[in-house]
Amino acid sequence: MESAFPRVLVVDDEDAICELLLYGLGRQGFDVRAARDGREALRVMEGWSPEAIVLDVMLPGIDGLSMLPAFRRVSDVPILMLTARAATADKVTALTIGADDYVAKPFEMEELVARLRAALRRPRLQLRETIAYGDLSIDVGRRAVTRAGRRIELTTREFDLLLTLAREPERIFTRTELLDLVWGANRDIAPATVETYISHLRAKIDVDDAPRLIHTMRGAGYALRREAS
Repeated sequence: MESAFPRVLVVDDEDAICELLLYGLGRQGFDVRAARDGREALRVMEGWSPEAIVLDVMLPGIDGLSMLPAFRRVSDVPILMLTARAATADKVTALTIGADDYVAKPFEMEELVARLRAALRRPRLQLRETIAYGDLSIDVGRRAVTRAGRRIELTTREFDLLLTLAREPERIFTRTELLDLVWGANRDIAPATVETYISHLRAKIDVDDAPRLIHTMRGAGYALRREAS
């Protein structure tokens, strides 16, 4: 029988952390399973579909950051990183290559639960919605993007950022607005992260001789538009 509780996969090699999260998240109404490394996690996901993943950075063998692309190939559920690394560069790296959020060790269970619930509260996208803007096409339900027929691979956060811009083309979004709309409750994100993601989007979408669509409006914000003004 399918569980009625939100399914969370914990990937951490520390027994104490796994036991803490199995117990703590379980008490908060989550259906939790644990894996000790990335490969075991992928095996678990073959027969059980989590709705969120809590992934430790420091895993044996292949670390959590290196495993992120593998998880993203099979799932677009929210991924929260657990990290003992406090450096901003490490956090930006995790967010840039596919993580949705991060929690520093040692952590408070209340914070982790709040971040998980915030991620899971994001509204489900309409399965048949497609947004077209010029030669850019966004299949919302499949989370697929093409430009002039060319498939563009995006991380979860890149897709969410592009979708936010595409829902109101021509509108200039400030950095703060994008932080609120795309990152939501996670306000511990450096403002420069927005520019990092915009740069990644531009590198994937505005290629070759295609007219630029992703614009940085100096002193104002960012917009999806056919030509700068």
